[in-house]
Formats: sequence, structure tokens, C-alpha cells
Amino acid sequence: MNSSTCPDRTKVVENGICYAISLEGQKTGFYADQRENRHFISTISGGQKVLDICCYSGGFALNAARGGAIAVTGIDSSLPALELATENIVLNNMDRERICFLREDATEFMKGALSRNESWDIVILDPPKLAPRKKVLQSATGMYRNLNCFAMKLTKKGGLLMTCSCSGAMTQSGMFLKILQGAAAMAGRKITLVRQGGAACDHPIDPAYPEGTYLSNILLRVL
Repeated sequence: MNSSTCPDRTKVVENGICYAISLEGQKTGFYADQRENRHFISTISGGQKVLDICCYSGGFALNAARGGAIAVTGIDSSLPALELATENIVLNNMDRERICFLREDATEFMKGALSRNESWDIVILDPPKLAPRKKVLQSATGMYRNLNCFAMKLTKKGGLLMTCSCSGAMTQSGMFLKILQGAAAMAGRKITLVRQGGAACDHPIDPAYPEGTYLSNILLRVL
């Protein structure tokens, strides 16, 4: 197959939002498994200030903006991903005064935001796979705890944190909620569980293959 029959760029529409897709990007070019969770964010973002950490091409951020958020900031370290995210603002005729994307390491951004006493009504944290294998689960535990500690500190009191793990080893271990409790203790915050989700319904789980359960999506109220 030559390159003329296999384009490296295309567009898709999800929840009424158009996305530029790079087929040479991460995964298949788009994280379709978070579709229902992205739509949920659009239903709770009206009038809110939203931070999307590890935003990739802006899926959660764009849904927040479409849902009426007053200000949305997306953070990612990947320049190609942010180029797609910026293109997606234009594709959807969104107000650049209300949504922006910044290239920065997630941890460094959160440390800087804390030093400036910044906070958000809704924070979304969807990091890359930190525990690809059970062997590295222990070291990944510390990374998840630290990232979520920073994210909780950036969430306004009474605000919401949607935090994710796409690591099958983490999800199947059943440790994720315990790690979030540890992160809350480190942050000096109290959390309550509001919603627990996973991959969209087009990612069915075969009972004979429980290893197929990989995505955790947890919505917390941060007090």
C-alpha cells in the first residue's frame, strides 16, 4: 500500500466535536475509549474554570469548552499533540480567549501553578501509561500518588478532579483508589467518590479475559 492510499491525517467527529487526527500519533491517533467520560465533562463544565493535564489533542478540554466552561487550559509536553489541539480549536470555531493549550511537563506546570496560588473548579488528569507491566507497579504507585497530590492541591475546595489510569496493571490491582486516598493525605485534602467509569461501551470486556480491563476513570470531590 502506498502513502497515497493511507493518509497520515484525517478528521473524526465525536460528541459533535471535530478532531484532526494524526495516524502517526499516539495509540491509533485518538483515544476513543474516553468518549463517554469526555461527554460527561461537557455536562458539568458550565460556568467553570477547567484544567486538562496531559491533554493530548484536547479531547477533555474541547468538551469542557463546548459545555460552557468560562476558561479552559490544556497542558501537554508533546508539541505534535498540541499542534493538533490548537487546530481543533479552529475546526470547532471556539473562542481562543476561553481555551488555550500550553506545552509544559505536567509536574513542572503544577508546581508552578501552585507557587502562583492558582486553582481550578475542575481538574482532569489523564497521564500516559505509568505501569505497563506488573513488575513496575510499585514504582508507578509513587508517580500516580505524586501527580494526583499536585492535582488535588490545584482543585478548588469543593471542586472536582477527574483522574485516570490507562495502565491495566494498576486497574486490575485494585490499588488506584487507595493511591488516591494517599495522595489526598499528602495534599492535606479530603476526597469523596462521585463517579467511577472506564472505557466506552465499544470496548467490551470478555469475562474470559479480565486483563482487558485497563482504564480507570475516577471523579472525586476535593474538599
